[in-house]
Amino acid sequence: MPSHKIKIHSLASILPSSLETEADDNVLDILKDRKQNKLLSKQDKLGLKAAHLAWKKAKIFENDKDYSENTGIYFCVGTLPFEDRPLERLAAASQIGGELDYHKFSTDGFNSMNPMLTFKALPNMPLFHISYNLGITGRYFMTYPGVLDWFSALKRAIADLNDGLIKYAIVGASCDQKNFLVSHHIKRTQPEYLQTAVDCASAIVISKEDLPFCAEIEDIDVRYQAYDPFHEKIILTQDNPLAFFCGPVTPLCYLSQRLEAGDTAIKYQWYGSQDQQASFIVRSHDAR
Repeated sequence: MPSHKIKIHSLASILPSSLETEADDNVLDILKDRKQNKLLSKQDKLGLKAAHLAWKKAKIFENDKDYSENTGIYFCVGTLPFEDRPLERLAAASQIGGELDYHKFSTDGFNSMNPMLTFKALPNMPLFHISYNLGITGRYFMTYPGVLDWFSALKRAIADLNDGLIKYAIVGASCDQKNFLVSHHIKRTQPEYLQTAVDCASAIVISKEDLPFCAEIEDIDVRYQAYDPFHEKIILTQDNPLAFFCGPVTPLCYLSQRLEAGDTAIKYQWYGSQDQQASFIVRSHDAR
């Protein structure tokens, strides 16, 4: 998919400095209303912080008074997180004689949960918090939970830019991976990445506008086949070029790392099960 000179105006990544540390997800200074902090999950906070950093660097809001409706948000999140204690409470309240009962699950089980978890578990909440706190009211697209899904968000953003539906796009991803449910999922599907999985987020601001930029997306290629549930071996990612396992944030974290290293021609390739592939080529400003 040609990008028609889509320019990356800014990029921001949030990664822990080591496997022993945690990514900083403090967003109190970003929130319009600090009371909202209790409604944000870790995944929400990381996504909001990365988007805010990238948006501030792009400085579009200083040069375009109509930035609000001219900007879209395109985001991907990781596997939905839950800790073990609320899940154990849900399971205990949803059983009869040690067996799952759907009536109890939808009544006693549901009512046993803290209602605040509704806000923290929805995959579209990072997008809402970014939209509200950055004052962005344009088009949006939300998906989860893997690298290929992030490519879907990037392709949608570029299509909307090329169609003139927006002038700027925030494209990002965030994932909370150091919690009970996601750790269990990684252990089951990709055990080799369990010890290096981290909480992280990253975002870029892209546009076709002739503004200062650090890089240009030259080409995107995605080859996708629907997942076959009867396929015996689940391979969500065959190669990870980073020291950390960053889930759907991997492409942007890799791009950030390569730009910081001074690379002028960057190619990221992803391979999945059943011949699924995705890649992009980015050339930095210095390569022109």
